[in-house]
Amino acid sequence: MNLFKKLGVLMLSSTMLVVSVFGLSSSNSYAATSCIKKLSLNTTYKYDIDGDGDKDTIKTYVSKGKLLLKINKCVKTLSPQYNSYLKSSYAVKLYDFNKKDKSLDIVYSYIPDDVAETRILKFKNNTCKVNKFYYDSEVYSYNSSNGMVTFREYFAGRYKDFTKVLGSFTCYSKVKVNGYNLAEQYTANTTKTVKENKYIASKNLTAYTSVSGTKKAFTVKKNSYVNIYALYQNGNKRYIKVKNSTGKYGYIKIGTDKIFKNDSLLYFR
Repeated sequence: MNLFKKLGVLMLSSTMLVVSVFGLSSSNSYAATSCIKKLSLNTTYKYDIDGDGDKDTIKTYVSKGKLLLKINKCVKTLSPQYNSYLKSSYAVKLYDFNKKDKSLDIVYSYIPDDVAETRILKFKNNTCKVNKFYYDSEVYSYNSSNGMVTFREYFAGRYKDFTKVLGSFTCYSKVKVNGYNLAEQYTANTTKTVKENKYIASKNLTAYTSVSGTKKAFTVKKNSYVNIYALYQNGNKRYIKVKNSTGKYGYIKIGTDKIFKNDSLLYFR
């Protein structure tokens, strides 16, 4: 990759991060991520968050350098080291990710200049039933009719093992929220930056018709390129969905070895 290409990718990545941090999004994206309430520090709110008909007490506050969330009598630590100088980087919001499950969702996010953090919490009376942490990820959108939450995820997140093969990347990972169950989906679509990059094969690669890896779709010849459209991860089973130069799609199984030439990979942050 030449210097201009690397600089261009770095600038694009930085721009995307600034957009996500400061909310400079389109009206449609804003509507998709709109919340019920952004919670202010030291303010008590009352909402029925577990669907039992009684309003629950919600409060966020700082004590002994920790950012805490109190639901009724239950206290949970959101950040063990709250930095007041970066207070604008912290947010605690109340959502209704799934209109059908009769419960509300609390999302804590910390988005500084580098690595984002997101936590989804769900409560029932005085018990925290869900406290799920997502590293290097932020809520991008959600569909309240089915509870599907989409994260904008960077390469240190759930799909971090793909960096061994792909270098840096961004993707849209998904989690289905249904009551107190959070189901991580296996497939994450890549962002435009990744889709448009040309990954040059360092050897002949076999692309399959599906992630079962049984039927061959085509061969990616050494020194030819593909575009990467999705990442698939189920346990230790990993595939990338690619499109070749003739427009055909297929799935390439990956391990830990690089299969693309290093100067065709993206590196940013």
